[in-house]
Parts: sequence; C-alpha cells; structure tokens
Amino acid sequence: MHHLTTRELLYLEDMSKLFKSIAKNSEFAAQSAVDPQIKSYMESLAQEHRQWISTTNALVNQH
Repeated sequence: MHHLTTRELLYLEDMSKLFKSIAKNSEFAAQSAVDPQIKSYMESLAQEHRQWISTTNALVNQH
C-alpha cells in the first residue's frame, strides 16, 4: 500500500474541512428551500459531501 506523505495527509484534512463546510451549507439550503426539487438536490449534495468526509477521514486515520 502506498504511504501518504505529510503534505498529502494535510491536503486530505483540508479537503475534509471543505467538505464539512459544503455539507453544512447544503443542509442549511435544504432546510430553507421551498421548492421540493431544490430541497431534494441540496439534501443529496449534503449527503454526498458527508460521504466524502467519511472517505477522507478514513484515509487520514489509516496513516
């Protein structure tokens, strides 16, 4: 297995923080949305970014 450098691990941590911010804003937008299509889209966007958070955190925690 490829070992990640310190720089790569820091990048993944930064990306995780970015994904958290996007997920939080998407959740807020979903709660505020009146249009059901927009609400659904924002909820799916938030879920997708929560999955990315899990994935990047798993990579960081492995190293």
